[in-house]
Amino acid sequence: MYIKKTRGVGSLVKEVKRYRNAYIFISPFYILFMIFGAFPILYSFYLSFHQWRGFGPRDFVGLRNYMNLLEDELFWVSLKNTAYMWLGHIFIMLLLALALAIVLNSVALRMKGFYRMTFYLPTCIAIVAVALVFGVIYDTEYGVLNYVLNKIGIFRIPWIASSKWSKNSIIILNIWRVVGWYMIILLAGLQTINTQLYEAAEIDGANALQRTWHITIPALKPILFFCFIIETIGSFRIFTEPYVLTHGGPANSSISMTLYLYNTAFQYFKFGYASAISFGLFGFVVMASWVQLRIWGRKSLG
Repeated sequence: MYIKKTRGVGSLVKEVKRYRNAYIFISPFYILFMIFGAFPILYSFYLSFHQWRGFGPRDFVGLRNYMNLLEDELFWVSLKNTAYMWLGHIFIMLLLALALAIVLNSVALRMKGFYRMTFYLPTCIAIVAVALVFGVIYDTEYGVLNYVLNKIGIFRIPWIASSKWSKNSIIILNIWRVVGWYMIILLAGLQTINTQLYEAAEIDGANALQRTWHITIPALKPILFFCFIIETIGSFRIFTEPYVLTHGGPANSSISMTLYLYNTAFQYFKFGYASAISFGLFGFVVMASWVQLRIWGRKSLG
């Protein structure tokens, strides 16, 4: 056993020496990852057990920060808001992305490249710029959206000035911004489906809706699952939209978990508690992803 182990270590050393130049070339990535990735995560986990205001000594408090999360009403409000904004847009967004992908995959459609670029373009615009523009559009008195609604006989809606509509305004913004990105992903998936399946189904008398339901959606299940997971993670990390558009208001009606984390750390300087919030957020993301994998992922990936 000792001889085999020695030979194994020796062969590993020889392999490292053999590919030494390759390891040297990729080492900057791992060095930067350790400095800007692994170290902040580990240090944040360390801080979550301490009370620290950004200067002075760090007071060890054990699990107190995590226990305070259970009693923190604003933490649960931010979680509820985040979950609402996630559930409020992800299904609508995926349906729109799928519908657009199917339309743009049509053989009869002309100028496909133009339409793809048009729908994808919002993804390339900075989120801050998008939020500022939507802030003007949502203005109660002078916004374009309320002007159009007023012209067709609908009352003016206080999109970002009302706790009832603030989260919905962020949902609409998010759908507009990301639908083009997922449209491109689903369009790539559509182009991998064998067209003979559609031809055979059409010969058998299946209409367009039946072909979509029985061929397109089953074939795209792994891609839809991937989009669902990615957008779930992105939704729980939402920060810029509520920060720029509503500042989490009115009355914390649109505050997200990441915005609450930011306020806790950089407005109230409770870095230890903010670190605990970050790991609480991480736990909810893992839990949501695990539930999706259990419900949908096995069938999609199987």
